[in-house]
Amino acid sequence: MNAFEKNLSKVSKIMNLIILGHIPIFFAMAKFFSTEIFIAIVGPLIIFLGQVIFEKVLNKKFLGSVMMGFSMMVLSAIRIHLGKGMIEWHFHIFVMIGILSLYANPWTIIAAAVTAAVHHVSFYFFLPESIFNYEASLWIVVLHAIFVVFETIAITYLSLNFKKTLDLQGKIALDISPLTMSIEKVSTNSKASCKELLKCTDRNSSNVTEISKTSKEISEKAQNTQQEINHCLKLMKETNDAVVSSSQAVSKAEDFKKTLEDIRESMDTLQTVSAQNLSAVEESVNLISKKTLVINDIVFQTKLLSFNASVEAARAGEHGKGFAVVAEEIGILANSSGIASNEINSIVEGSKNQLNTSIEELKNNIKKFQDNIYEANNLWSELNTQIKSSFEKVKENSNSQEKSLIQISGASEQQAAGVAKLASSLNFIDESTNKTLHSLKEIESMNNQLKKDSDRLIKIQQSIIEEEEAA
Repeated sequence: MNAFEKNLSKVSKIMNLIILGHIPIFFAMAKFFSTEIFIAIVGPLIIFLGQVIFEKVLNKKFLGSVMMGFSMMVLSAIRIHLGKGMIEWHFHIFVMIGILSLYANPWTIIAAAVTAAVHHVSFYFFLPESIFNYEASLWIVVLHAIFVVFETIAITYLSLNFKKTLDLQGKIALDISPLTMSIEKVSTNSKASCKELLKCTDRNSSNVTEISKTSKEISEKAQNTQQEINHCLKLMKETNDAVVSSSQAVSKAEDFKKTLEDIRESMDTLQTVSAQNLSAVEESVNLISKKTLVINDIVFQTKLLSFNASVEAARAGEHGKGFAVVAEEIGILANSSGIASNEINSIVEGSKNQLNTSIEELKNNIKKFQDNIYEANNLWSELNTQIKSSFEKVKENSNSQEKSLIQISGASEQQAAGVAKLASSLNFIDESTNKTLHSLKEIESMNNQLKKDSDRLIKIQQSIIEEEEAA
């Protein structure tokens, strides 16, 4: 339903109430002027029922508004009739035509004017006392008609403009309503989006700042890592040099091992020679021991010979005294030789025992020393093998680590370069974000103004609707 139709419905309700409101007035006039009470009551009711049939039953609002022009003039005619044609009651016609302009329907005014003209002309000829309470000429009727024509022209123009206003108002209400709703929705969404974008931009700006800060820290750490890698490379070089030096020491240890081998061989030779020499000494001592046994034999035989010589000297008597002295001296010499031989024998036996003991101890010591040298040689061989293997492994690992560190150093340099590019890009993003933030604030300001304008449009629309309802 457009604004014009709404206006027709509202004005029709008012006009129907006006029709019903005439019943008590007409009843009072009929009483006062002693005219027909039946017409005073039934006339407005018939008019009211006719309007209800057109507007409610037939649902012809436009035709009902045109019909209302006829009904109002019939109501004016009844009023003039009940008032016995007093000239004052004719003003009701002009007043009703003016009120009918509320319909904003020129056809309602024309219907009212035509009805008024037909009423005056027909009643002038057929029931003149119902129109004028005096003898009026036709010119009076014409004069009334002229007034009605001029009022009709003015009211028709006013109705046309009023209809245009209603149409415009309806169009405004119809067009502005979705427009204002759309503007309000767009403004609200845009404002919400701007706020969200502002929040996101603020968060992005904070994140970019944090990332920029982090990238600087990463760059510093990359530089520190590069320095540490260079330091590690230096240490690896020193380690490699130490490994080379240790390898040289291992080579010298090889010489020491060879020396130990020479010593062991020398000890083997010494053992053999010593064993041979000691065996020769042992043979000499055994020979001395044998010779001592011979001496002991000689001493025993000498003693026996001395004893026999003494016996024989004793037998010879005086002649054997000199021989007895010699035999005695030989005995003494034999005793002394026996004693010396026993002492030599004891010494030889002791020397022999001591020599055997020394030989055994020497053999044991040489063997023990030889075993120790052999064990030391074996241990040193194992140790030398392990050291060589370890140094080879250390050297291999050192070379591998050096290569890895060189690669890490190159990667670290590339990382530092990448971080520098990242920092530059982040600075550009930060600048762009600041510009975007500034633009978003401007958009938010425009959205706020758009929201204010939208609110004003909504208020205007509401005021138009309220004025329609009030009208």
